[in-house]
Amino acid sequence: MRRFLGFWVTLACMLAGQAQQIAQLDFFAHARRCEIDYDKDGCDDSWGLGAAPGIDRTSFRAALDYQLKYEGVASQRVEFSRMGGAAGWASLSTGLGNDSFLKPDPGEPILVRFAFRAEGFQNATYRVSVHTGGQWHTIVAASSQDTNGWREVSMVVPVGNYASAPPIFSLIVTFDLGPGAASGRFWIDDVRAISTRAVMRQGSLPNGLKLAIVNPQHNPYRDLSGLPIGFVIGSRGHISVFSAHYPNTLFAPYAYFSGTIVAPDARYNRDIYNYDDVNQNYPGWFLRNNAGERITRDNGATYEMDVGQEGVRRRALESLRDYMLRAGRPRYVFLDAVDMRIGSQSPAYNNNINLWAQAVADALSYIGSRLQNEVGTSIIPNVAWSPAFWLRGMNGGPDAPGASTLPYTGGFLIEHAFTHARVSQNRTTILNYGTARDLNNWQIWTLRDQIRLATEYPDKIVILLSTYVPNLADSRQRIRFAIAGWLIVQHDNTYVMLEPRHSGGVQYPEGFYPPEMFVPLGRWTENYRILNGDIISGGLFVRNYENGIVVWNPTHDRTFYFTLPRDMYDWDRNLRRAGEAVRIDPQTGHVFYSAPEITVELSPHNVQVLPGQTVQFTVTYRNRGTAPGINVRIAVPLPQGMTLVGSNPQARLENGQVVWTVPHIPVGGQGTLQFTVRVE
Repeated sequence: MRRFLGFWVTLACMLAGQAQQIAQLDFFAHARRCEIDYDKDGCDDSWGLGAAPGIDRTSFRAALDYQLKYEGVASQRVEFSRMGGAAGWASLSTGLGNDSFLKPDPGEPILVRFAFRAEGFQNATYRVSVHTGGQWHTIVAASSQDTNGWREVSMVVPVGNYASAPPIFSLIVTFDLGPGAASGRFWIDDVRAISTRAVMRQGSLPNGLKLAIVNPQHNPYRDLSGLPIGFVIGSRGHISVFSAHYPNTLFAPYAYFSGTIVAPDARYNRDIYNYDDVNQNYPGWFLRNNAGERITRDNGATYEMDVGQEGVRRRALESLRDYMLRAGRPRYVFLDAVDMRIGSQSPAYNNNINLWAQAVADALSYIGSRLQNEVGTSIIPNVAWSPAFWLRGMNGGPDAPGASTLPYTGGFLIEHAFTHARVSQNRTTILNYGTARDLNNWQIWTLRDQIRLATEYPDKIVILLSTYVPNLADSRQRIRFAIAGWLIVQHDNTYVMLEPRHSGGVQYPEGFYPPEMFVPLGRWTENYRILNGDIISGGLFVRNYENGIVVWNPTHDRTFYFTLPRDMYDWDRNLRRAGEAVRIDPQTGHVFYSAPEITVELSPHNVQVLPGQTVQFTVTYRNRGTAPGINVRIAVPLPQGMTLVGSNPQARLENGQVVWTVPHIPVGGQGTLQFTVRVE
């Protein structure tokens, strides 16, 4: 039978030596280590426990077991013990969603592998199966025997599908109980469904930037597409999937610091105080205003807590300790709404902002020091309310109150870094740079404070979350100002995110990545320097990169000129000549680069072939940039069903890709590569 082969590929072209991560695709990555239980129901969040009608569900107890585990922090345990009842079954299951971004193809062979152990089964059996399409494949036959420790089993299972439905693929542990008394204990861990496919991701963008995702709402498999996601806040799905595929990615579960959340679905995770319990049993913990009313935020969605009270701090620590265990003992936890101002509305602190600020600092030290010592987790606060709260004094000035928490602080999320979306005002603002008079005043918000916090603690994580209102006349200028600011201040522990905000809801659920983020500057070669000024008064910030220069004017009332040292492109790829004095207006950011830009084309695009026939493809590459390409890596993914039989010049096969390294491509130069495949 003749096959129509649509050879539509993504061509990876990069300079040799750029970091990449490669991993096999694991469809069960969300269930792999069985150690994340945000909702505190005893089951890892990717597993479900059910029972047949007539079986008492409460006789089955699920829990994460931190003592008996095969891999990671915990395993999933299910145990049951009943004195009597009818025969029936219960099941523990996990599967692939039919709407998953990456899902297996019908007929694709999947290696299913896991570890399990069983003890004490009386009048009951356990069995493990894969349900795919309308078929069941038994991996562990029905048994009541003790395993005497962990057993690892595996089986290759082809994916099946129903005639009129998407593929289905589930792993199911079934417990069959006889009539009368029955008991048993079962553990499962390290669950995988391995594909022959590979996922590959660069370690950073072509200018050193690494990306963060804050509270992602989309399918985590979407982010296995090549972007360098280095830090994830809040999403259990992303934590599980990225832990399996990219173990170097860092995570921080989300918790709300300053208040207790009314919504019931926040219990045991985001709300570290438990509103229902506080409301009923500890009403004295609420922070109250001069009228004696509870201080609220977000139209009653949260009530502020008096973090100066010992009981409030102790509750936060107990909740976070338990939460971090159920989240897999992460290195960091994100604390949102760290507000060092709101307590100044309360007579409990004499309406004094400094007294409240000290209470916040003391609470962070109390929680942070114990959490770090007992669980190994450091706090990352949202510093939007006052970045200067964590700064040390300059020129003999006093440290801000938050500087005392630095030993227990793993980093900072600077929300509204450099640009701030004012949705209700339909505009995007930029803070004033700051003056010498407010240098050591942590209560005043300045752009200088954001710059200092982003650069003065390079051993700590810094997440720059820039926000803006889209579709305004100045939106592009604001985007470029934010990105240029990132490039000026970034260090090895910097992660960035650009978030358009507007009243219409989420516009970019998979993330927003404008082309300005991908300017091929290479790595920075120096820290920033300031022309015509200093860090106190501001000036023209300049930073050299391997392939270009970043120029940033954070002042609101000064204009500068910058002379280009050589022919370079600007943001819009306009060629700017050496010696040109470029005007740098207030609150603008500019990038000038001289770099190779390699484009790659493949022909033919489509071809009809019979199995057993060979097809030759030609790759044409060109350098449209302003600098020669050195050791350029060109990679063509080889589709399934094809075998490489030859290439010219000689290529190598790496992780399903045909790869060449071209030593030198001059400016304006081009060349061709060829490879031949056989259709199986």
